Amino acid sequence: MKIAFLVQGLFEISDSIGFDCVYQYRLLRDMPGGETARLFAERFDQARHPDVPIEDLPQFHAWCDENPDGIIIYHYCGAWPAIDDFLRGRPARAVIRWHNNTAPWFYLSQSTHLSHTLAGFENIVALAQAPHLRFWVNSDFTRDQFAALGGDPGRCTTVFPASRYLTAATNPDSTPQHRIFPQEGPINLVFVSRVVAHKGHRSIVAIARRVAALTGRPVIVRFAGREDDVKKDIAAFAAKLQVDVRFLGEISEAELSALYRQSDALLCLSEHEGFGLPVFEAMRCDLPVVAWRNTALDSLLAEHPLAFQHYDLNLFAAAVASLADPLVHSQVLDAQQHIREHYSPRVVRDQITQGLRRLAENDRETTMARLRALSEDTSALTPDIEKALGGWLLRAGETARGSQPPAIDAFETAVLHDSGSNLVSFHDLRMFRDLTEGREALHAAAFGAPATQGQLHFGAELFTGRDSRLVDGRLDFAAGPYPSGHRIFGPYLTLPKGYFEVVFDLVIDPAGNPFASDVVIDVFCMPGGVVGRHRLRAATIGPSTIFTLRFDLPAGDPTTEFRVAFSKPFSAALSFGGVTIRRAGPRPPERRSLLAGLGRTVDRLVKRGRKRRS
Repeated sequence: MKIAFLVQGLFEISDSIGFDCVYQYRLLRDMPGGETARLFAERFDQARHPDVPIEDLPQFHAWCDENPDGIIIYHYCGAWPAIDDFLRGRPARAVIRWHNNTAPWFYLSQSTHLSHTLAGFENIVALAQAPHLRFWVNSDFTRDQFAALGGDPGRCTTVFPASRYLTAATNPDSTPQHRIFPQEGPINLVFVSRVVAHKGHRSIVAIARRVAALTGRPVIVRFAGREDDVKKDIAAFAAKLQVDVRFLGEISEAELSALYRQSDALLCLSEHEGFGLPVFEAMRCDLPVVAWRNTALDSLLAEHPLAFQHYDLNLFAAAVASLADPLVHSQVLDAQQHIREHYSPRVVRDQITQGLRRLAENDRETTMARLRALSEDTSALTPDIEKALGGWLLRAGETARGSQPPAIDAFETAVLHDSGSNLVSFHDLRMFRDLTEGREALHAAAFGAPATQGQLHFGAELFTGRDSRLVDGRLDFAAGPYPSGHRIFGPYLTLPKGYFEVVFDLVIDPAGNPFASDVVIDVFCMPGGVVGRHRLRAATIGPSTIFTLRFDLPAGDPTTEFRVAFSKPFSAALSFGGVTIRRAGPRPPERRSLLAGLGRTVDRLVKRGRKRRS
């Protein structure tokens, strides 16, 4: 079996994807038939892996030419267009090793990270459409994420990621040791991860403050890992709460071993984990863990007594404080010893073996694997039900593929749906509040931008025109006849509060005949109803008539609609090019309205005089 491992980079100090790739390469080289496996990378530092021969991309493509049926195991870390296109176009089966991507909502305020993670997810969707590609995911949670993106979970195999602490044999410093929780002095808490928004560093700081209050002892928090710009905010938060936090940055393996030895507990409050390697590293070192059991950790730590499914800072703090009880401490370590047996060199080796064996599966075998993945409790499926479901599921997939045009975009055919976990969090509320306020500010700013000359145009393609055709950017209506009522409306946009003027680009051509209908233009908001209305008499309308009105939005962000209606049936050709909106000052009182009011007052006085005389 000819196998090539491919990863984009092998040059960083703390690179879990690169380490996983090298570990799998070494493991396969020691397996029967894997002696010829080779390792390729676009960028690499040979000094980081001195005992592993790393080859460059030209050599990778040469290997592909020599081994057209060879298996490629590509360790995916984000969109890499040249390789992604190459693997989709190469007919031989290949493996996409996916460690999951950070959910995009955590990066809403960081455009660079947001763009990167969106591209990463969108590219997985595209790769999932290639039927010859298989996926090795780092947890069942990532498999479920793949399915939520429309991928076939039957083409997934769960292969746990490698770690420097996977086995005590490879690192003597990670040998489990007899530990006790100190009864006096400072409590040392640790978390190892990138310092980014979704890893829960602020939560750990808040827990440390509660632990100090509960126990009356000083608490020291150490964060190890590559640091992002959120470090400043976390440090400021710690200073505000008067918590001793020490940022260590990226550290060596020896320093990491020493850090685990000097710590009393590892806290993991991460909001998104594809696997959660630091948790298993800590357990391998007999370091008690307190964790929020979500995403991948929900199933991986299901048997852990101090891993909780619901977020409660007081509960997490109580868990840390309870470790001072020797019985609790001992029982937690016993539970961790049992859990870590599920993550061992033998387990990972068996998973890789299964992943390689499944490359030869036919469509029916893949379909049955999909059925089992989609049915969480397969015990409810009798053999007869499973057989019938599997057969129809296979036919459904074949029918769907046969009914679609070739090379169709997955995003065009997907029925948009959520993943199924529809709990709204404080994070969601804050994010959407910021989004709403930001959108309002953006709309307001657009009217003052030099590029727009203080006005915005919304084209005819955004509107609905009854009995019209869109021709060269305009809604064209034949000469009629047409009934009365609304004929043009749209585009359901949101605007900031304030005074506006709108001009309707509307041309009416009665072809020399008298035009019998008044034209009513208005602005309708939800909520609020009609906020501006202007009626033009039929006798005043011609091809050069300008249709304009002013309106006031007392509250920002309503759904706004611009409408054109006709008071009577009519016959005329219409052409509509959209609307142009600009800021305007408050409407002055209309002279006509003042005179009308004065006339009504005079009428009332006259009536009173008549009553008195009678």
